[in-house]
Amino acid sequence: MNVLQNLIELYNHLPQDSTYRDVCGGILSHIKEAAQGTIYDLAELTNASRTTIWRMLQKMGYQNFSDFHFELKQAVKQYPFYNRLISPNYFRQTSDVRKQLLEQMEDAKRMMEEQTDGTELEEIVKELLLADKVVFYTHYKSNGLLSLQQNLAMSGKETGYYSLFPEMIADSRTLTEDSIVILGIIEHAETMDMELVFENCSSRGASIWGIFMRNSRYRKYVDRELIHNEEGAVAAGILAAEAYFILLSEIYRMHGIENK
Repeated sequence: MNVLQNLIELYNHLPQDSTYRDVCGGILSHIKEAAQGTIYDLAELTNASRTTIWRMLQKMGYQNFSDFHFELKQAVKQYPFYNRLISPNYFRQTSDVRKQLLEQMEDAKRMMEEQTDGTELEEIVKELLLADKVVFYTHYKSNGLLSLQQNLAMSGKETGYYSLFPEMIADSRTLTEDSIVILGIIEHAETMDMELVFENCSSRGASIWGIFMRNSRYRKYVDRELIHNEEGAVAAGILAAEAYFILLSEIYRMHGIENK
């Protein structure tokens, strides 16, 4: 995940009375000033000590303040290119945005038709049913994945959903050869090196299922590619992935809960 997603995820993840949540909120509320400031400036902006700020950065997986600050500065500078599903080159007014999104939805439908197969989905569900643990490592929250996770839990399966890097590292050390990790990477949005997560999963013998990883530098670790993205079709890929996991969730529910 990138630094902005990291901050937002931690902010949403922490309890209301958490000091670290207040620090995240302070940085997000003064993002441009924080990107230009030192750790002393951040302490003043957030009404926190430097020690508190450093401990919060550790929770997000940063090794030092310099790494965090460099990424924050880059994220603010390049924000015109961040958090976009549709390129601004394709629209000038509201009707253009609507048109482009509808076209992306058509592309997502085509991707689903081309990349899903009933027999393969049945095989995937069988593997899920046999797994001792099924976990999700993604930098974003997906309704489709959350639906699948709920059905896994209802069928008595151990499951987890982790978006923060330290949580992924910690959980990856608990996996077994009967575990399945569903891992989503959008390469251009990632700034943290995920190599250790993949190495841990691989060394434990867990099966790694990938989303959007056909051209990823981590592709060598992936045992099964569930759905892949097409170049230049970010929105279509995300829409297709969401539909894919809703579909998989319903099939799992049919076999793992209702017909059990």
